[in-house]
Amino acid sequence: MKKITYIILFTVLFAGTSCEDFLNTTPTDFVASQNYYKTTEDFNKGLAGVYDILGSPALYGEALLSYMSYTNDEAIYIFQQPVFIPPSNFSYAPSNQNFINLWNTLYKGINNANIVLEAIDAPNASGIAQASKDNIKAQTLFLRAYYYFMLVDRWGAVPMQLTALKSPSNVRLAASSIEDVYAQITSDMLIAQASLPKASVLGVNSSGRLSKNAAQGILARIYLSMTGFPLNDETKYVDARAWCDSVITNKENELNPSYSDLFVKEARDEYYVKENIWEVEFYGNYLDTKREGGYVGIRNGIIAGAGITFPGYGYNFLGASVALYNMYQSDATTKLSKDLRRERNISTYRWIGGSTASQNMVKNYWPKSANLYERGCGKWRRDDEINLPRFKNANGTNFPILRYSDVLLMFAEAENHINGPTDAAYDAINQVRRRAYGTGYRVSAITVSNQGSGYPTPTTSGATPITVDVKFEKNTDPNGASAAEAYATVSGGKITGITLVGMGAFYTATPPAIIITSSTGAGTGAVATATMEAIIPTEAELMPGLSKEDFFTEITKERSRELAYECLRSHDLRRWGLLYTTIQNLSTSYGPAAPAGLFRDAYNSPALNYSNKHLFYPIPATEIATNGAISQNPGW
Repeated sequence: MKKITYIILFTVLFAGTSCEDFLNTTPTDFVASQNYYKTTEDFNKGLAGVYDILGSPALYGEALLSYMSYTNDEAIYIFQQPVFIPPSNFSYAPSNQNFINLWNTLYKGINNANIVLEAIDAPNASGIAQASKDNIKAQTLFLRAYYYFMLVDRWGAVPMQLTALKSPSNVRLAASSIEDVYAQITSDMLIAQASLPKASVLGVNSSGRLSKNAAQGILARIYLSMTGFPLNDETKYVDARAWCDSVITNKENELNPSYSDLFVKEARDEYYVKENIWEVEFYGNYLDTKREGGYVGIRNGIIAGAGITFPGYGYNFLGASVALYNMYQSDATTKLSKDLRRERNISTYRWIGGSTASQNMVKNYWPKSANLYERGCGKWRRDDEINLPRFKNANGTNFPILRYSDVLLMFAEAENHINGPTDAAYDAINQVRRRAYGTGYRVSAITVSNQGSGYPTPTTSGATPITVDVKFEKNTDPNGASAAEAYATVSGGKITGITLVGMGAFYTATPPAIIITSSTGAGTGAVATATMEAIIPTEAELMPGLSKEDFFTEITKERSRELAYECLRSHDLRRWGLLYTTIQNLSTSYGPAAPAGLFRDAYNSPALNYSNKHLFYPIPATEIATNGAISQNPGW
């Protein structure tokens, strides 16, 4: 389902109701779906409208990327726009528009799905091949189930609307129990996965479309969710492990050798479906006549101001948390990390300069482990985008819903719970850890053999700051995504030192050439040489001998190290029963040292505002006011 197929007139889908709130307003202009859906093309257009909900601003298009997903220890919300602050620090109320939007949009997706599901079995669809019917029905059922999962995971007991809205008699629904909602979700998903094709059948660019692989991986997530809060049904660990095992033993999926390359590819409209199993697809910039843009790397990326030409505007809604930084391995003396994920997920630099929209900005590297409270989220980077010019408020960077590394970690978690830390559990987590370190050689040190002359002193102020850039010859990583990083120190026009801030990987034993240039073009003659260090795969591995409890603790950390900013951390912490202690620890361990004002408040306010009622979102006030059959969640 390529991105361009999303750009369709959705009036047919939306004709089922003109209301904003799908459960609390009487539809006034319903058109029977069977009057429209007659051909396979018609149904594919309708299916596109069901998929399109994923990329809406209330979901992965904007809200979930930043202010709706990060009341946890991965990132802190630091953008001072009042409308977005309450969801980020537990100061929201049932009337908060962000929660109303999310609720309404999910039910809109459910209603869209119901329209397609009813039409697929109507007489007008009798001429469509059964195989096409089965495939369209499977995708639609799965998407409806996924939207219900997003609802039950956040709100608990919710109304289940399983038919398209047609009359006032079916819009006032009581909430179904959490058990019943999960039963419907798993029933629909099991039916869907049986009919969905494998990813290998769909092709190498199929990450935006549901496959059997994706369905099985999401089923594992659903069952793992049921093992923890609020159901605490530990029997479901068996189902979670089984579905993970199905994905693993099919051997259609594998890890990209380069962690960073995954996210460069998402920024460039490229695919690695073997790992990025299911993605929300976005497309376009403001010059495109057909645009389905999102905010991936804009809201949740590195800050960049007026220099829209390069690297592209970055709002910096989120700051990477110091707690996440400290989860990664770090050498006590050099402060360098062999884990490539740290330098990808947590920025080693900021963008400076570019006082007007037409000016480029330049990198300014943080000194090793300094300025940790000011680091940005670097997983998706606007300078990786190649669809030009870059637009301030939309881009085409895709967002992952399910990656193969997640499947491996879910398997390790379920296997450990059932049988303890077996060889199979260690193998699954260690595949993820080994990939994180890369292969080949890394840069371990830099020696300046000729200081050169005439280099300008770096400055960070003014419209045209001065930098002295240190570039390493491209490694063998696709897109050069795991290059080493360093910055130069200048005194008296000479390069007096080069500080390594990222060791990189995927180099050969032969040291890469180091190219030293200044942004002004001044300076010449400096020469530096890299010292190389072989990457030993076993150095990344979790060593045998851990207890079941200690292995689980490693899983809780590894999921954050690997899946940072992918909208899963708060979900994980809730199901593990660790949300409260994690939020309190963020405040007590990191709040006191945070810079006074904005940053300190971002670390402290969630802990001050949080109570047990926040384990579930409040039912929107609009729903309570108009749906007499529903009750508010406890504490609200």
